[in-house]
Amino acid sequence: MKEYGHLKSYEIILTAKSPVFIGSGIEYSKKEYYYDRARGRVHIINLPAMMSLLYDKKLINDYEDYILNTDYDLYRFFGKVKITESELNEITEYTANVGDALLPDKSLSGIKQFIRDKNGRPYIPGSSLKGSLRTAILWKMITEDKSRFDIEQTTKKIEKTYLNRLKLNTEKWTNEVNDIMRGIIISDSEAIDPDRIILTKKIDLSVNGIAKDINTIREAIAPNTVIRLIMTIDSSVSSYIDINYIRNAISEYGRYYYKTFQQSFRLPADYVQESFENCLVLGGGSGYFGKNIVYPPLIRQDAVRRVSVIMAENAKNHHHERDIVLGISPRMLKITKYQGRSYHYGVCRIEIR
Repeated sequence: MKEYGHLKSYEIILTAKSPVFIGSGIEYSKKEYYYDRARGRVHIINLPAMMSLLYDKKLINDYEDYILNTDYDLYRFFGKVKITESELNEITEYTANVGDALLPDKSLSGIKQFIRDKNGRPYIPGSSLKGSLRTAILWKMITEDKSRFDIEQTTKKIEKTYLNRLKLNTEKWTNEVNDIMRGIIISDSEAIDPDRIILTKKIDLSVNGIAKDINTIREAIAPNTVIRLIMTIDSSVSSYIDINYIRNAISEYGRYYYKTFQQSFRLPADYVQESFENCLVLGGGSGYFGKNIVYPPLIRQDAVRRVSVIMAENAKNHHHERDIVLGISPRMLKITKYQGRSYHYGVCRIEIR
Protein backbone atom coordinates (compact mmCIF):
# COMPACT_ATOMS: atom_id res chain seq x y z
CA MET A 1 0.00 0.00 0.00
CA LYS A 2 1.15 3.52 -0.82
CA GLU A 3 -0.34 6.61 0.75
CA TYR A 4 -0.48 10.12 -0.73
CA GLY A 5 -2.49 12.32 1.61
CA HIS A 6 -6.13 11.30 1.22
CA LEU A 7 -5.25 8.78 -1.52
CA LYS A 8 -4.31 5.19 -0.70
CA SER A 9 -3.14 2.90 -3.51
CA TYR A 10 -3.17 -0.89 -3.35
CA GLU A 11 -1.95 -3.60 -5.70
CA ILE A 12 -4.64 -6.06 -6.77
CA ILE A 13 -3.44 -9.54 -7.66
CA LEU A 14 -6.13 -11.16 -9.79
CA THR A 15 -5.81 -14.90 -10.46
CA ALA A 16 -8.11 -16.39 -13.07
CA LYS A 17 -9.49 -19.58 -11.51
CA SER A 18 -11.41 -20.32 -14.68
CA PRO A 19 -11.48 -18.95 -18.25
CA VAL A 20 -12.34 -15.22 -18.26
CA PHE A 21 -13.83 -13.43 -21.27
CA ILE A 22 -14.10 -9.67 -21.70
CA GLY A 23 -15.17 -8.85 -25.24
CA SER A 24 -13.87 -6.15 -27.54
CA GLY A 25 -17.04 -6.14 -29.63
CA ILE A 26 -15.16 -7.69 -32.58
CA GLU A 27 -16.07 -11.10 -33.94
CA TYR A 28 -14.07 -12.99 -36.59
CA SER A 29 -15.98 -15.12 -39.06
CA LYS A 30 -14.55 -18.43 -40.27
CA LYS A 31 -13.33 -16.59 -43.37
CA GLU A 32 -11.25 -14.22 -41.25
CA TYR A 33 -9.13 -16.71 -39.32
CA TYR A 34 -6.97 -19.68 -40.26
CA TYR A 35 -7.48 -22.86 -38.23
CA ASP A 36 -4.28 -24.93 -38.15
CA ARG A 37 -5.78 -28.26 -37.18
CA ALA A 38 -2.42 -30.04 -36.95
CA ARG A 39 -1.04 -27.60 -34.37
CA GLY A 40 -4.31 -26.81 -32.61
CA ARG A 41 -4.01 -23.06 -33.11
CA VAL A 42 -5.90 -20.34 -34.94
CA HIS A 43 -4.21 -17.50 -36.78
CA ILE A 44 -6.07 -14.21 -36.59
CA ILE A 45 -5.30 -12.56 -39.90
CA ASN A 46 -4.25 -8.96 -40.46
CA LEU A 47 -6.67 -8.19 -43.29
CA PRO A 48 -4.76 -5.27 -44.90
CA ALA A 49 -1.58 -7.39 -44.92
CA MET A 50 -3.49 -10.31 -46.42
CA MET A 51 -5.02 -8.14 -49.13
CA SER A 52 -1.57 -6.77 -49.98
CA LEU A 53 -0.21 -10.31 -50.29
CA LEU A 54 -3.13 -11.44 -52.45
CA TYR A 55 -2.69 -8.39 -54.67
CA ASP A 56 1.00 -9.11 -55.15
CA LYS A 57 0.22 -12.73 -56.02
CA LYS A 58 -2.60 -11.66 -58.39
CA LEU A 59 -5.19 -13.53 -56.33
CA ILE A 60 -7.73 -10.76 -55.71
CA ASN A 61 -10.27 -12.26 -58.09
CA ASP A 62 -9.86 -15.68 -56.47
CA TYR A 63 -10.44 -14.11 -53.05
CA GLU A 64 -13.55 -12.25 -54.21
CA ASP A 65 -14.95 -15.49 -55.61
CA TYR A 66 -14.13 -17.24 -52.32
CA ILE A 67 -15.92 -14.58 -50.24
CA LEU A 68 -18.99 -14.36 -52.45
CA ASN A 69 -19.51 -17.89 -53.69
CA THR A 70 -18.13 -20.42 -51.23
CA ASP A 71 -18.90 -21.66 -47.74
CA TYR A 72 -15.55 -23.15 -46.73
CA ASP A 73 -12.98 -21.68 -44.35
CA LEU A 74 -9.74 -19.75 -44.86
CA TYR A 75 -7.59 -22.84 -44.30
CA ARG A 76 -9.03 -24.46 -47.41
CA PHE A 77 -8.78 -21.26 -49.46
CA PHE A 78 -5.12 -20.71 -48.56
CA GLY A 79 -4.39 -24.32 -49.50
CA LYS A 80 -6.15 -23.87 -52.83
CA VAL A 81 -4.19 -20.73 -53.80
CA LYS A 82 -0.94 -22.11 -52.30
CA ILE A 83 -0.23 -19.60 -49.53
CA THR A 84 3.01 -20.76 -47.88
CA GLU A 85 3.58 -21.11 -44.13
CA SER A 86 6.07 -18.24 -44.30
CA GLU A 87 3.50 -16.02 -46.00
CA LEU A 88 0.86 -17.07 -43.47
CA ASN A 89 3.09 -16.01 -40.58
CA GLU A 90 3.74 -12.64 -42.25
CA ILE A 91 0.02 -11.80 -42.38
CA THR A 92 -0.85 -13.20 -38.93
CA GLU A 93 -1.89 -10.62 -36.33
CA TYR A 94 -1.65 -13.16 -33.50
CA THR A 95 -2.36 -16.82 -32.75
CA ALA A 96 -4.37 -18.54 -30.02
CA ASN A 97 -4.64 -22.08 -28.64
CA VAL A 98 -7.96 -23.61 -29.72
CA GLY A 99 -8.28 -25.47 -26.41
CA ASP A 100 -11.49 -27.51 -26.40
CA ALA A 101 -13.43 -24.97 -28.44
CA LEU A 102 -12.82 -26.21 -31.98
CA LEU A 103 -12.69 -29.77 -33.23
CA PRO A 104 -11.02 -30.74 -36.54
CA ASP A 105 -14.08 -32.64 -37.81
CA LYS A 106 -16.69 -30.05 -36.80
CA SER A 107 -17.92 -26.94 -38.59
CA LEU A 108 -16.34 -23.66 -37.52
CA SER A 109 -17.95 -20.78 -35.66
CA GLY A 110 -17.20 -17.08 -35.35
CA ILE A 111 -14.66 -16.11 -32.68
CA LYS A 112 -15.41 -13.25 -30.27
CA GLN A 113 -12.20 -11.32 -29.57
CA PHE A 114 -10.90 -10.56 -26.08
CA ILE A 115 -10.47 -6.83 -25.47
CA ARG A 116 -7.05 -5.46 -26.50
CA ASP A 117 -5.18 -2.19 -26.11
CA LYS A 118 -4.01 0.08 -28.94
CA ASN A 119 -0.94 -2.14 -29.37
CA GLY A 120 -3.06 -5.28 -29.75
CA ARG A 121 -2.25 -6.66 -26.30
CA PRO A 122 -5.03 -8.25 -24.19
CA TYR A 123 -5.81 -6.63 -20.84
CA ILE A 124 -8.54 -6.36 -18.19
CA PRO A 125 -10.21 -2.93 -18.04
CA GLY A 126 -10.36 -1.46 -14.56
CA SER A 127 -14.04 -0.73 -15.18
CA SER A 128 -14.77 -4.46 -15.52
CA LEU A 129 -13.26 -5.27 -12.13
CA LYS A 130 -14.87 -2.22 -10.56
CA GLY A 131 -18.27 -3.38 -11.81
CA SER A 132 -17.85 -6.76 -10.11
CA LEU A 133 -16.56 -5.07 -6.96
CA ARG A 134 -19.57 -2.75 -6.99
CA THR A 135 -21.90 -5.75 -6.95
CA ALA A 136 -20.08 -7.27 -3.94
CA ILE A 137 -20.08 -3.99 -1.99
CA LEU A 138 -23.75 -3.37 -2.73
CA TRP A 139 -24.61 -6.94 -1.69
CA LYS A 140 -22.81 -6.43 1.63
CA MET A 141 -24.64 -3.15 2.30
CA ILE A 142 -28.02 -4.73 1.60
CA THR A 143 -27.43 -7.82 3.71
CA GLU A 144 -26.08 -5.81 6.63
CA ASP A 145 -29.13 -3.54 6.54
CA LYS A 146 -31.47 -6.56 6.48
CA SER A 147 -34.23 -4.47 4.90
CA ARG A 148 -36.66 -6.14 2.53
CA PHE A 149 -38.03 -4.38 -0.52
CA ASP A 150 -41.19 -4.74 -2.52
CA ILE A 151 -40.82 -7.10 -5.47
CA GLU A 152 -41.86 -4.36 -7.88
CA GLN A 153 -39.08 -1.97 -6.92
CA THR A 154 -36.39 -1.71 -9.57
CA THR A 155 -32.86 -2.85 -8.79
CA LYS A 156 -31.66 0.55 -9.99
CA LYS A 157 -33.66 2.31 -7.28
CA ILE A 158 -32.44 -0.13 -4.63
CA GLU A 159 -28.86 0.36 -5.80
CA LYS A 160 -29.07 4.14 -5.54
CA THR A 161 -30.64 3.89 -2.08
CA TYR A 162 -27.41 2.38 -0.75
CA LEU A 163 -24.72 3.90 -2.94
CA ASN A 164 -25.88 7.47 -3.51
CA ARG A 165 -24.85 8.81 -0.10
CA LEU A 166 -22.72 11.77 -1.11
CA LYS A 167 -24.34 15.19 -1.02
CA LEU A 168 -22.62 16.78 -3.98
CA ASN A 169 -25.94 17.27 -5.75
CA THR A 170 -28.55 17.99 -3.10
CA GLU A 171 -31.32 18.79 -5.57
CA LYS A 172 -31.27 15.32 -7.12
CA TRP A 173 -29.92 12.64 -4.80
CA THR A 174 -30.11 9.98 -7.55
CA ASN A 175 -27.51 11.86 -9.63
CA GLU A 176 -24.37 9.81 -10.30
CA VAL A 177 -22.14 12.42 -8.65
CA ASN A 178 -23.55 11.25 -5.30
CA ASP A 179 -22.36 7.66 -5.82
CA ILE A 180 -19.81 6.64 -3.18
CA MET A 181 -18.09 4.37 -5.73
CA ARG A 182 -16.58 7.57 -7.18
CA GLY A 183 -14.03 7.23 -4.39
CA ILE A 184 -12.65 3.96 -5.82
CA ILE A 185 -10.46 4.10 -8.92
CA ILE A 186 -9.15 0.92 -10.52
CA SER A 187 -6.54 1.08 -13.27
CA ASP A 188 -6.55 -1.06 -16.36
CA SER A 189 -4.40 -4.13 -15.88
CA GLU A 190 -0.92 -4.65 -17.17
CA ALA A 191 -0.80 -6.32 -20.58
CA ILE A 192 -1.55 -10.06 -20.50
CA ASP A 193 0.84 -12.51 -22.14
CA PRO A 194 -0.83 -13.37 -25.49
CA ASP A 195 0.11 -17.02 -24.95
CA ARG A 196 -2.35 -17.04 -22.01
CA ILE A 197 -5.26 -16.46 -24.40
CA ILE A 198 -7.22 -19.57 -25.35
CA LEU A 199 -10.43 -20.28 -27.23
CA THR A 200 -13.47 -21.40 -25.24
CA LYS A 201 -16.94 -22.59 -26.18
CA LYS A 202 -20.08 -21.37 -24.45
CA ILE A 203 -21.95 -24.17 -22.67
CA ASP A 204 -25.26 -23.86 -20.82
CA LEU A 205 -25.64 -26.22 -17.84
CA SER A 206 -29.17 -26.87 -16.58
CA VAL A 207 -30.17 -27.34 -12.95
CA ASN A 208 -30.38 -31.08 -13.64
CA GLY A 209 -26.81 -31.18 -14.97
CA ILE A 210 -27.61 -31.37 -18.68
CA ALA A 211 -24.96 -29.51 -20.72
CA LYS A 212 -25.78 -27.91 -24.06
CA ASP A 213 -23.10 -26.59 -26.40
CA ILE A 214 -23.89 -23.14 -27.79
CA ASN A 215 -22.46 -22.09 -31.13
CA THR A 216 -20.38 -19.28 -29.61
CA ILE A 217 -16.57 -19.24 -29.38
CA ARG A 218 -14.75 -16.71 -27.21
CA GLU A 219 -11.13 -15.78 -26.65
CA ALA A 220 -10.49 -16.05 -22.92
CA ILE A 221 -7.75 -15.83 -20.32
CA ALA A 222 -6.54 -19.32 -19.40
CA PRO A 223 -7.01 -20.57 -15.81
CA ASN A 224 -4.19 -19.77 -13.34
CA THR A 225 -3.18 -16.61 -15.19
CA VAL A 226 -2.04 -13.93 -12.73
CA ILE A 227 -2.83 -10.28 -13.54
CA ARG A 228 -2.04 -7.06 -11.67
CA LEU A 229 -4.02 -3.84 -11.33
CA ILE A 230 -3.87 -0.79 -9.05
CA MET A 231 -6.79 0.33 -6.89
CA THR A 232 -6.82 3.81 -5.36
CA ILE A 233 -9.24 4.81 -2.60
CA ASP A 234 -9.94 8.52 -2.22
CA SER A 235 -11.06 9.05 1.38
CA SER A 236 -11.90 12.70 0.65
CA VAL A 237 -14.74 11.56 -1.60
CA SER A 238 -16.19 8.89 0.63
CA SER A 239 -15.61 7.72 4.17
CA TYR A 240 -18.15 4.91 3.80
CA ILE A 241 -15.79 2.35 2.25
CA ASP A 242 -12.29 1.47 3.42
CA ILE A 243 -9.96 -1.36 2.44
CA ASN A 244 -11.20 -3.70 5.16
CA TYR A 245 -14.80 -3.24 4.05
CA ILE A 246 -13.78 -4.05 0.47
CA ARG A 247 -11.86 -7.18 1.49
CA ASN A 248 -14.77 -8.42 3.59
CA ALA A 249 -17.26 -7.70 0.82
CA ILE A 250 -15.25 -9.80 -1.66
CA SER A 251 -14.82 -12.70 0.76
CA GLU A 252 -18.45 -12.77 1.91
CA TYR A 253 -19.94 -12.26 -1.55
CA GLY A 254 -17.93 -15.18 -2.94
CA ARG A 255 -19.36 -17.52 -0.33
CA TYR A 256 -22.87 -16.16 -0.93
CA TYR A 257 -22.56 -16.69 -4.71
CA TYR A 258 -21.42 -20.28 -4.22
CA LYS A 259 -24.13 -21.14 -1.72
CA THR A 260 -27.05 -19.31 -3.32
CA PHE A 261 -26.41 -19.90 -7.01
CA GLN A 262 -23.81 -22.52 -7.93
CA GLN A 263 -25.04 -25.08 -5.40
CA SER A 264 -28.42 -25.02 -7.16
CA PHE A 265 -26.91 -26.97 -10.08
CA ARG A 266 -25.89 -30.58 -10.54
CA LEU A 267 -22.30 -30.21 -11.71
CA PRO A 268 -20.59 -32.54 -14.23
CA ALA A 269 -18.04 -35.06 -12.97
CA ASP A 270 -15.19 -33.20 -14.71
CA TYR A 271 -16.13 -29.86 -13.15
CA VAL A 272 -13.29 -27.94 -11.47
CA GLN A 273 -14.82 -27.07 -8.10
CA GLU A 274 -13.96 -23.64 -6.74
CA SER A 275 -14.85 -22.57 -3.21
CA PHE A 276 -15.34 -18.94 -4.36
CA GLU A 277 -13.46 -17.79 -1.25
CA ASN A 278 -12.20 -14.25 -1.99
CA CYS A 279 -13.54 -14.56 -5.53
CA LEU A 280 -15.52 -12.34 -7.84
CA VAL A 281 -17.25 -13.36 -11.07
CA LEU A 282 -15.91 -11.21 -13.86
CA GLY A 283 -16.49 -10.55 -17.53
CA GLY A 284 -18.88 -11.49 -20.28
CA GLY A 285 -20.60 -14.83 -20.57
CA SER A 286 -20.51 -15.44 -16.81
CA GLY A 287 -24.25 -15.04 -16.38
CA TYR A 288 -26.89 -12.70 -14.98
CA PHE A 289 -26.68 -13.66 -11.31
CA GLY A 290 -23.21 -12.26 -10.64
CA LYS A 291 -23.98 -8.88 -12.17
CA ASN A 292 -27.25 -8.07 -10.42
CA ILE A 293 -28.60 -7.71 -6.89
CA VAL A 294 -32.17 -8.89 -7.23
CA TYR A 295 -31.80 -11.69 -4.66
CA PRO A 296 -30.39 -9.91 -1.56
CA PRO A 297 -33.23 -7.40 -0.93
CA LEU A 298 -36.04 -9.93 -1.53
CA ILE A 299 -37.06 -13.16 0.09
CA ARG A 300 -35.94 -16.11 -2.04
CA GLN A 301 -39.23 -16.98 -3.73
CA ASP A 302 -39.88 -13.33 -4.63
CA ALA A 303 -36.35 -13.02 -6.04
CA VAL A 304 -36.81 -16.12 -8.21
CA ARG A 305 -40.15 -14.77 -9.42
CA ARG A 306 -38.73 -11.33 -10.18
CA VAL A 307 -35.71 -12.63 -12.10
CA SER A 308 -37.84 -15.10 -14.05
CA VAL A 309 -40.00 -12.17 -15.21
CA ILE A 310 -36.89 -10.22 -16.27
CA MET A 311 -35.53 -13.27 -18.10
CA ALA A 312 -38.86 -13.85 -19.83
CA GLU A 313 -38.95 -10.25 -21.06
CA ASN A 314 -35.47 -10.56 -22.55
CA ALA A 315 -35.87 -14.07 -23.99
CA LYS A 316 -39.53 -14.54 -24.78
CA ASN A 317 -39.24 -18.05 -26.26
CA HIS A 318 -37.23 -19.64 -23.43
CA HIS A 319 -40.15 -20.17 -21.02
CA HIS A 320 -38.48 -18.65 -17.97
CA GLU A 321 -41.78 -18.82 -16.10
CA ARG A 322 -40.72 -22.43 -15.44
CA ASP A 323 -37.80 -21.15 -13.32
CA ILE A 324 -40.22 -20.61 -10.42
CA VAL A 325 -40.85 -24.36 -10.16
CA LEU A 326 -37.09 -25.06 -10.24
CA GLY A 327 -36.48 -22.58 -7.42
CA ILE A 328 -33.65 -20.72 -9.18
CA SER A 329 -33.50 -18.10 -11.92
CA PRO A 330 -31.60 -17.88 -14.19
CA ARG A 331 -31.85 -21.64 -14.59
CA MET A 332 -28.61 -22.03 -16.56
CA LEU A 333 -25.04 -21.98 -15.25
CA LYS A 334 -22.62 -20.53 -17.80
CA ILE A 335 -19.71 -22.92 -18.15
CA THR A 336 -16.98 -23.86 -20.63
CA LYS A 337 -14.32 -26.52 -21.06
CA TYR A 338 -10.53 -26.33 -21.00
CA GLN A 339 -8.11 -29.27 -21.18
CA GLY A 340 -10.97 -31.71 -20.77
CA ARG A 341 -12.34 -30.10 -17.59
CA SER A 342 -15.50 -28.03 -17.08
CA TYR A 343 -15.30 -24.54 -15.54
CA HIS A 344 -17.69 -21.79 -14.50
CA TYR A 345 -16.90 -18.74 -16.67
CA GLY A 346 -15.16 -15.75 -15.10
CA VAL A 347 -14.17 -16.85 -11.58
CA CYS A 348 -11.29 -14.66 -10.31
CA ARG A 349 -9.55 -14.80 -6.95
CA ILE A 350 -8.73 -11.35 -5.61
CA GLU A 351 -5.81 -10.49 -3.33
CA ILE A 352 -5.29 -6.87 -2.23
CA ARG A 353 -1.85 -5.79 -1.00
